[in-house]
Amino acid sequence: MTPLTIARDTPLDDLVVRVYHLELSECRDWTEFKDCVRLMVRNLDEVIDALACDLSADRKVLRAVDRVKTRAMHLKKLCSEIPESFGDPERWRDVAIHIIANYEQFRIEAGLLYQLAVPGSSFGVLRAAL
Repeated sequence: MTPLTIARDTPLDDLVVRVYHLELSECRDWTEFKDCVRLMVRNLDEVIDALACDLSADRKVLRAVDRVKTRAMHLKKLCSEIPESFGDPERWRDVAIHIIANYEQFRIEAGLLYQLAVPGSSFGVLRAAL
């Protein structure tokens, strides 16, 4: 969970430096998962803030920005609905599977956006950072 360092000058490159890579599937218990979700929400906030600036007039980029923002807001809503505790100690895994799948899709969309918005970049830069 360390930031990835990229030396560039676009808002998305700055974003790559500010986010933390998470592997939610590696969480072993509820406490660890909750900590990762807190970092994930922080990542989502960073992405939403970075996308508030004017990245491009290109329609493809603007559509990609809208998709990433929509996924980020959906994920934030899912995270806000996570209960503080579960009656069944293993029930958190069901929630984790749903969150992990949605976060992975968000990472893919963010990677595609980065590839479109940053000329000469590869798909995996922002995706790997998240």
